[in-house]
Order: sequence, then structure tokens, then C-alpha cells
Amino acid sequence: MPCHRTDRTITKIMEIEYVKSIATPILSNRELFLVDLKVSRDNVIELFVDSLNGVNIQTCIEVSREIESHMNRDEEDFELTVASAGIGYPFKVDSQFTKNLNKSVEAQLKDGKKISGLLKAFDSTSVTIEYETKETVEGSKKKQLVTHTDIIQREDIKEIHDVIKF
Repeated sequence: MPCHRTDRTITKIMEIEYVKSIATPILSNRELFLVDLKVSRDNVIELFVDSLNGVNIQTCIEVSREIESHMNRDEEDFELTVASAGIGYPFKVDSQFTKNLNKSVEAQLKDGKKISGLLKAFDSTSVTIEYETKETVEGSKKKQLVTHTDIIQREDIKEIHDVIKF
């Protein structure tokens, strides 16, 4: 159970950098990467992890136990959750982009526009998405599929995540 308090400050165990220093080598040894880490004022720690091959629940349990073994409950009460940053979880680190190259993604831009297509490339400043739209082509009476490739500045993206098509 999380410890609820108002008059005490969080100890070093619950600082994000401290938790990250424990988690990073454990994740690396399992070929996992950290996507997101949250620590609430009530010492609720949430780690979202992923790998290039996906993450199952057994892996989350094992990682949770290993991280917890490096922390001292006698010093500070905490609640620890390790979860997969699965389908639909917003991309926060480059490894998520790498994992999803040539796969379907949806980008919500800050201007409200949505772009759905294949993630073709990315770097530190931009993302390239290829998508098709039906358009009237000169000399044709019927609309045809036209392929577009947009290079979007990462600063213009509110959120981007993977999409599974059935």
C-alpha cells in the first residue's frame, strides 16, 4: 500500500534518478529499455519498459522483484509497478521509434491534425511518415491512391504511438 503523508519529504529512495540508477542496469541485462518513470508524492513508482521484441507479464514480474530487492522498505514505504509500454503507449524514447520503423503509427500534431501511416525514418529533430490518400488525379475520372511522405518536426508532434491494423 502506498504511504500517504503530507508533512514528510520523499527520501533518496524515491527520487527518480535514484530509481533510474537501480533500474537501468537491470533492464539492460534483459535487453529492455526504460520508456517512462514516474514517482508520485505518495511513493508510488511506475516504470514503463519495452524491448525490440516486446515485453510479457512474466518479465515485468521478474524485473519488479529484482528492482525491489535493491530497495529498503524499512527505510521508506513504497509501491512499485513495472509495466510494458505496450500498444498505443506514446513514444517517449528513440528505441520506441526504432522498434516501430516501417510499422503503422499515428501522430497527433500540436495544430490538431492527425497523420496515420508508416514510420519510415526518424532522427533527433524529425519523423518521416508515409501515407496514402484518395485523390483526383489529372486525366482520371476516379479518385486514386496517392502516396505522400511527410517529414514532421518532432517539436510539432503532440503525441505519436503505434497502431495495430486488423
